[in-house]
Amino acid sequence: MNSLLQTVCCAGIAAFLPGLPGTAVAAPLFDSQETLPVVIEAPIAKLLRQRKNEPEFAGTLRYTDAAGQEFVLDIIVEPRGNSRLDMCDFPPLKIRFDREKTAGTLFEEQRSLKLVTQCLRNRSADDWVFLELGVYRAFNVITPRSYRTRELVVTYRDTESRRRDQVDPAFFIEADREVGKRLEMVRIRPPRVEPTQMSLAHTTHNMLFQYLIANTDYSVKRGSSGEGCCHNGRVFARPGAQGSFTILPFDFDQAGIVDTNYAIPAAGLGVRRVTQRLYRGFCRQNEALIDSISLFNENRQGIEAAFHADGISRNRARRLQRFIDGFYDTVNDPAELQKRLLDKCRGPESRPLRASPVSPEHIKTPEQPW
Repeated sequence: MNSLLQTVCCAGIAAFLPGLPGTAVAAPLFDSQETLPVVIEAPIAKLLRQRKNEPEFAGTLRYTDAAGQEFVLDIIVEPRGNSRLDMCDFPPLKIRFDREKTAGTLFEEQRSLKLVTQCLRNRSADDWVFLELGVYRAFNVITPRSYRTRELVVTYRDTESRRRDQVDPAFFIEADREVGKRLEMVRIRPPRVEPTQMSLAHTTHNMLFQYLIANTDYSVKRGSSGEGCCHNGRVFARPGAQGSFTILPFDFDQAGIVDTNYAIPAAGLGVRRVTQRLYRGFCRQNEALIDSISLFNENRQGIEAAFHADGISRNRARRLQRFIDGFYDTVNDPAELQKRLLDKCRGPESRPLRASPVSPEHIKTPEQPW
């Protein structure tokens, strides 16, 4: 890692985050970028054995605040996930809280939170946690219309066996309810969203970001069979709005930038490996794409800092930097931009004749994140 990135990483990424404005009520848990040590006490071994039966178990979550006061919260713990439920030694969890007992704590007003855990018991799986956390934080740099996270060091303590405590990295993901409050929007559940109903600028940022991280495991138009829109995306809108919908992406373990050993590209796209990038934006976004690239260029330092967490191994950090460099080389080369993005767009709308280099007047300021 070069000296600039080392400086940025040591200082943290808080200086690059746009403040995530639009807050009506802020969840205190997500107001800090500091790592939070917690202890989760539950029948862990039984939960892991019975994961396919969708069990839920009572437990407690312990943490100590900056003043040294310990808090003990009653929780319900249950496994969750799709591919990770099958592939992981330790699947992701859902943690439910008793709202009446969280007043005055970091978890005030929380009802249910997704916990991303360390999937396997090896060094690479450590990297996966930090890299997926970096994906969320990098998108925070681009736009406040994104899920916030809180990094954790979790001690898992089994309450029904002599199983030794297990200490792993993990992170919480902001709940939909809190996102809605913060953005003054509501989550909606349409069966399908047409490109013309989507926020043009945010969707363009989203599609370019999915290209940056080499992710194909998503859809912004519909969900899986029998599910509403969208696959690995939640639709938010201003109350009463019929358009300018914002689709917030989540669940990035299949992305090439994370490169888990179980990840596979989405079927039917002609992608043979997850580290192969494919642009899936719509042709109506092509004009907006130039502004979006400028925003990514302006925030490159913050994006890189978000990914380069202290916990990532040195070898993965080098590979990560080359991967990010490849994205910026492509989008800032007019010929490559035309070939790999503009000409790959979806939809009948006309394409710009030729791409041109991004000029300074196209660069957005931090006050214009979307």
